[in-house]
Amino acid sequence: MFRCTTVLLLLIALLGCQPDSEAIRIGSNRWLGYAPIYLADDLGWTAPSGVRLVEYPTTTGVLRGFRNGMLDAAMLTLDETLLLQDSAAELNLEIILVTNVSAGADALFARAPLTDLKDLAGHRIGVENTALGAYFLSRVLDQAGLRIDDLQVVSLPVHEQAAAFAAGDVDAVITFASEAPALESKGARRIFDSRQLPGEIVDVLVVDRQRVNTEQRQKLRALWFDALRTWQDNRGETDPRLHARLGLTPMALQVTLDGLLMGDRAVNREWFDEGQLQQSIGQLSQYLRERRLLNGSNPINLIARCEGRKC
Repeated sequence: MFRCTTVLLLLIALLGCQPDSEAIRIGSNRWLGYAPIYLADDLGWTAPSGVRLVEYPTTTGVLRGFRNGMLDAAMLTLDETLLLQDSAAELNLEIILVTNVSAGADALFARAPLTDLKDLAGHRIGVENTALGAYFLSRVLDQAGLRIDDLQVVSLPVHEQAAAFAAGDVDAVITFASEAPALESKGARRIFDSRQLPGEIVDVLVVDRQRVNTEQRQKLRALWFDALRTWQDNRGETDPRLHARLGLTPMALQVTLDGLLMGDRAVNREWFDEGQLQQSIGQLSQYLRERRLLNGSNPINLIARCEGRKC
């Protein structure tokens, strides 16, 4: 099945999907929720589809690249997309895919005796300095009934968090589920995760309408769905590629995947056709405006305009 799918896609690419003179530049950091694009790139499917993956160590680099005109598309969280559009009026962003929904893949780990969010008061919490990190921290504070000055926030990139926790530099960290094995081996316990924030942490594939035309958007969606199906149908052959490409151990990959709802065609129909995406944009926009993080007075029109039901 895996080999047949590969041959079929390559034939389609050679016969009818020759890349344009300018490939679509997609920016991304190494997050498992974006794995289908990484798998497609590893299998050599991106170039025939007119796509070039541009990897960044953090989302901050992706956002900077988009603002500076170095990218035509990006994989971002929904809050990052709203903030990007709000901060760069020259961009005309459109969400063409929901890539994944976090349902436990983003979490807060703490050392004993901290077992409740209210226990965080007066303690040091490590969090990556990104829009998602700030949003998750804000929602933790909401849930705990705390203010930002009730605790000490330490800016920590994900790859430094386990060491900082082991050294006692922080008492808790906001991080990805992939870090669970390393943190739990050092005595950390998960006390909160994105399952308590249903539908709030959503990753999307966003394009600039001025740089990516309708045909290119359709190719991007097709590439995503084909690579996702290939991954799901051939885990034994594709997981090792992702271990190497994303730097994840088999355990970290599975722990993270268990906390993700991947954006297949059914998930995207639900989010686009049944209004879930529009509802989430509205709620998130309001939340960000109330905290003076978003300037726009109305939810931004980011929903893909589907021609002939081809979303």
